Amino acid sequence: MTAEAAVKPAEELSNAIWSLGTLMILRSRSAELEVIEALALPGISPPLHRHDFGSESFYMLEGRARFLVGDEELTCEAGDFVHVPASTPHSFEVLGGPARMLDIIAPAGLWDFFSECGEPATELRLPDGVSIPPDLQEIVARHGGQVLGPPPWTSRTDAR
Repeated sequence: MTAEAAVKPAEELSNAIWSLGTLMILRSRSAELEVIEALALPGISPPLHRHDFGSESFYMLEGRARFLVGDEELTCEAGDFVHVPASTPHSFEVLGGPARMLDIIAPAGLWDFFSECGEPATELRLPDGVSIPPDLQEIVARHGGQVLGPPPWTSRTDAR
């Protein structure tokens, strides 16, 4: 699948959702680990948040994104890897066109959150837009995390 809209065989649809401006495909899941392939809309940026249940890592497959992990800001592209230890404040912003990445969670704990915030994908393509549940903070808390503030880059005027 490329960072452009892609249509894949129907059997993959059973593990695909549109959630928070991203097509997510569950690639592997056990109690110890989840691997989610994510195709994210340009410009999306989740609120600053943390996960207290475990770590989250991102492996960039295509596109560009900047990450905030604690106090460190990183701009990443294909081949780059970002690790977010448990309970570390973090966010990201997709720069330019769509971005495709692997989201690796250990132990497992985010797929159910993403599912609750989204809907089953009817095609393997980018969602039509970003839909944020009005009770996002409560959903995050139920899944072992906390929203700490708005997306870090919403008030900046720097060039992308």
